[in-house]
Amino acid sequence: MTDAATPKQPGTGDWENEGGALEPKPAPSLPEGIIAVTSVHYRVGPYSYARLEDALAEHRRQSGE
Repeated sequence: MTDAATPKQPGTGDWENEGGALEPKPAPSLPEGIIAVTSVHYRVGPYSYARLEDALAEHRRQSGE
């Protein structure tokens, strides 16, 4: 008898054997001279900021400090 709450291997359960993992999509190749970069944006309510200092200032304004 198999108990679904007791996985056969740590971190896996019976439901995980329903077709296997999805293959990761390869990143599109970019032409020479184009570089992909990651940027961080900070959300404060409905506003979005690229600089942490600006987000903190807006947070202080909204908090009434």
